[in-house]
Amino acid sequence: MSMRKLFAATTLVVVAAAASVPKCAAFPSSMIEYSSGFKQPKPPLVQPEFTANFVQHKWDETLSHIMTGYIDNSPAKGMVRVNEAYDDAPASSVFNYANVTGDGLVDNVMTIYNGTTPYVWQGYVNSNYPIFQQDFLAKADAVFGGIVTRQFNGDVASVSVIPVTVYVNSCNVIVGYDYFSPGRRTRVVTDFFNIQVQTGN
Repeated sequence: MSMRKLFAATTLVVVAAAASVPKCAAFPSSMIEYSSGFKQPKPPLVQPEFTANFVQHKWDETLSHIMTGYIDNSPAKGMVRVNEAYDDAPASSVFNYANVTGDGLVDNVMTIYNGTTPYVWQGYVNSNYPIFQQDFLAKADAVFGGIVTRQFNGDVASVSVIPVTVYVNSCNVIVGYDYFSPGRRTRVVTDFFNIQVQTGN
């Protein structure tokens, strides 16, 4: 299943903390699940142009792969650029979302810097790095999944039914996403930090 198809069935979860973007208003009580005044919010329009550091863990039946790096999400340019620590060498990938196949594979140029001569590969891939458009949650008719706290509540069990969860703070900045694909029991968890929203695009 392609990432494009996975993101068509998106679940929206809003995170309680907004540490990376100061001066965000608190979430209203109408978004608290057990509040008598709860009302399901509409999917937000997110801040689409941003850069961030990230950490990502992907695992399935055969692998456990953790990487960290820097991401540039730019719908205005039609691309996502990812600089990452890849195995034993740094790498840079550019995903050209202006060039996508009918089944959702994205044109990818990857450069691996290992030794004196960079290795460059180009092809179409099922990207772990989707491009986040401003209205992609609204277009996917995303469902609010509650206010959660990431990382700091200890060990909890999470059971996913819908394949993608996007985490958005109260400034409508994406702070991470998770998804799973049942084919090889694949799970990918991604967190953003040091997020810089680009304005004026």
